Amino acid sequence: MYIPFARKYRPRKFSEVVGQDVAVRVLKNAIKLNKVSHAYLFAGPRGTGKTTIARILTKALNCLQPVDGEPCGVCENCLAIDKGSFPDLIEIDAASNRGIDDIRAIRDAVSYTPIKGKYKVYILDEAHMLTKEAFNALLKTLEEPPPKTVFVLCTTEYEKIMPTILSRCQRLIFSKLREDQIVENLKKICQAEGIQYEEEALYMIAKLSDGGMRDAVSLLDQLSTYGEGKVEVELIEEFLGIPSQERVRDFMLLLLESQVDSALNFIRDISQKGFNLSRLCDLLQEEIRTLLLYRSLREPEKVMQVEDFHRKLSQVPINALLYLEKVVNTIKLDARSRDFLKAFELAIIKTQIVKDIVPISDLIKYSLSSNPRINQAEEKREEVVNPFKVLESKLDKLTFEILKRSKYEIKGDVITFYIREKDLSAEDMNRIKAIYPKVEFSVEAEEKGAEGLPPFVEKVKDMFSAKIISHEQRDKGKGSSGKGT
Repeated sequence: MYIPFARKYRPRKFSEVVGQDVAVRVLKNAIKLNKVSHAYLFAGPRGTGKTTIARILTKALNCLQPVDGEPCGVCENCLAIDKGSFPDLIEIDAASNRGIDDIRAIRDAVSYTPIKGKYKVYILDEAHMLTKEAFNALLKTLEEPPPKTVFVLCTTEYEKIMPTILSRCQRLIFSKLREDQIVENLKKICQAEGIQYEEEALYMIAKLSDGGMRDAVSLLDQLSTYGEGKVEVELIEEFLGIPSQERVRDFMLLLLESQVDSALNFIRDISQKGFNLSRLCDLLQEEIRTLLLYRSLREPEKVMQVEDFHRKLSQVPINALLYLEKVVNTIKLDARSRDFLKAFELAIIKTQIVKDIVPISDLIKYSLSSNPRINQAEEKREEVVNPFKVLESKLDKLTFEILKRSKYEIKGDVITFYIREKDLSAEDMNRIKAIYPKVEFSVEAEEKGAEGLPPFVEKVKDMFSAKIISHEQRDKGKGSSGKGT
């Protein structure tokens, strides 16, 4: 009888478990140190080994010849557990046995001692499906179970477990497996089964399984059957209707280069061949996300697998990637009201401007260098600043301050200073021209009053005259007032 890969290559010892090192270490140490808890909660995504490790724990607790916390795998109890005929292992599907009556039956049966092994183990799959009443009926049993009884609650939705249940269990969180871990395990299965494979195809399977080993092994089983002992990228495309990573990246390059015609032909060809456009959208979003991570992080190797593809696109402006990511995100929203192909076509048309997007810093530099008005202003500014820098180092402080405070005018490459007649002598002006030949001077003669004196002197004279007259008037007033008295 044919045994599916997911069952045939299911781990039977802790050492065979892939990617759950923390859970394995905790349980092995608990067995070796005789500190096994009465209740465990295994929480994590589907296909990551929760039920499998619960069965291995049952074998380790009931093994007749355990070695360093590991079950031997060959004794009577281990073989019975592998076959599913061990009387002290009770597996319950909480999705279909979720009522209070089902839990009461467990509560009544739990008081019986183990029949064949050292421990009686209850495994409740999908424990979050239990009703509130069923959880409440289980509380007392979980808190104070009979000796040699262990409960293992497995769930994919940790947040739905009641806090009162959580407080009575030791919690182990299972994480998704990395792609390289899944691929290594798939290679071992392929070698054991004599399957010819392309490594890129295995990575494609690992990506599609979304971190779940069970899904990856099951998909490998189906593809090897479809491909008659071969697992290739082309076969995956045919079987699942999902484009390869290479095709997705080629399509993304067309969008980044704004090759609208080629991108439209690509998406129409993909659609006609029956490929899943929704899945293509997801894969495209993932590629853009990884490229954004690569461009944004100082050490991207710590959080992602950096490839030559990412390095080749290291010069693509990050704001162009952000715009493309925003456009692609709108595809599924548009697909709610129109055909998926039309939503894709509209998004492709929006990418016409992607190739013209440049970094903001480059845009500022480009604007400064390409705007003639800015250039002229910059040139004039340099022409004004540079003479002052030169003259300041060559002239005495008083002469430089007079020149600096004067009005000036720029015509071509000549600077003309407008000064008063007595501000600078002819010798000073010649000395300045020798230092900076492009300087000209326009001397403004001072205005003379009616008596030939400078205006400010006549003004002072008038002020004194006014004061003299006012004093004389005041003296006359005093004299007249004295006579009157």
